[in-house]
Amino acid sequence: MNTTHSGRRPSLTRAAAVLAAAGLVVAACGDDDDDSSSEDTAATEEEATEETDASADTEAAAEETADEASDASGSIRLWLNGSDTPDELVDYAITEFNAVHPDVEVVLERQQWTGLVEKLTTALSSSDSPDVVEFGNTQAQTFEAAGAVVDLTDQKAELGGDDLLTSLEEAGTYDGRYYAMPYYAGARIMIYRTDFFEEAGVEVPTTLEEAYAAGVALQEYYADTPNFSGFYLPGRNWYAMLSFLWEYGGDIAVQDGEEWVGTLSTPESIEGLEAWKKMFDDANGAPADGDDANDFIAFCNGEVGMMPAPGWKPGQILDPENGCPDMEPNIGVFALPGAEAGTTAPVFLGGSNLAIPVNGENQELALDLLKVMISPGYQSQFAEAGTIPALKSELANVAGSPAAEAQAEAAQNSRFVPASENWAGVEAANVLPDMLTQIAQGDDIAGAAEAADAAIEAALNG
Repeated sequence: MNTTHSGRRPSLTRAAAVLAAAGLVVAACGDDDDDSSSEDTAATEEEATEETDASADTEAAAEETADEASDASGSIRLWLNGSDTPDELVDYAITEFNAVHPDVEVVLERQQWTGLVEKLTTALSSSDSPDVVEFGNTQAQTFEAAGAVVDLTDQKAELGGDDLLTSLEEAGTYDGRYYAMPYYAGARIMIYRTDFFEEAGVEVPTTLEEAYAAGVALQEYYADTPNFSGFYLPGRNWYAMLSFLWEYGGDIAVQDGEEWVGTLSTPESIEGLEAWKKMFDDANGAPADGDDANDFIAFCNGEVGMMPAPGWKPGQILDPENGCPDMEPNIGVFALPGAEAGTTAPVFLGGSNLAIPVNGENQELALDLLKVMISPGYQSQFAEAGTIPALKSELANVAGSPAAEAQAEAAQNSRFVPASENWAGVEAANVLPDMLTQIAQGDDIAGAAEAADAAIEAALNG
């Protein structure tokens, strides 16, 4: 197994400090809502020949490994976070692993997302490191850059290869090398009021322009409702903005050699920001300086026609204590469409990655466990439970609820933030929310984008 590391690498202690300062200590699955839990993630489909072949190759590799029972003994420690991986799925992984290593005990140690970064920093830098660890995808880059996990580039083909979800693969890649295997995910979808759509004579949109028109129609139809939004879009919800940015060919930043270059002020990004501003102005009643922390309350209050939100949001809306469970018959979901009919707009994909610590004592055994956990037999069980699996070939099998199926469709076109260990600093400085608030309040789009580019470059290249 290749355990070499290249490029500039911050210390593990500094890595934790960066994440903690950015408020990402509790960022399970890269989530954007302080009221969220790490539960109810879910996902869809696109079947390409290469993906099917990759899935078959992965299955074949697992079968070949199973034919070679080892004489290894002892135990390996598996750290998983929260309750997103059910005990039944862990039992399946252990059974498959023990078919190859019958005398090796897999010890599951569940961790909490809160305080995870500090705990990982301590454990991964010690001689008592676990053998397999789970990161939230926004946490992974910093630990990869710090040299805390094993380089898996040479094993990538055995760990999903071309069948891996793109954005989680990006989260697991640093400086052109592959360190953290995608595990599961959750995507943003559109949640809407079916009764409002019917009353206003609005159809579920099939293009981004139709989504704008539907938002405007709802805004006009319910003009007498205070604080109403046809398309709920508070100014500081930068996750929602990313779909507009990416759909028009823009991006946050790109790497040019050793340096990061901010790209929010490129013509493509400006076009995406203009489309976002048009939706904000014409179809939205949420404030320029607001975020989406209380979007479920606005939805329950009858102030929302449709809104972009994480796939678990219907569960929060229907929560008996804090939501409005009587709203269930009026909740609909769909994936935000792209500019062309039959396409979906790119979405930010939150999720988890698995990695092997460099200080782990059982790296070869840990690799065999990762092979089980990325296998179609394992990942298909995520899909059947309504969670987005790490394999694109399994997205078509996502079931459980309309929200899960909409997530699966949205996940097919997913993106990630710049793959830099310093991205946490950009979030900590609120660069994107501040830029959007300025634009929403009427500042020049190009000027605000240029200022944001400068701030992003300073953070990423610092």
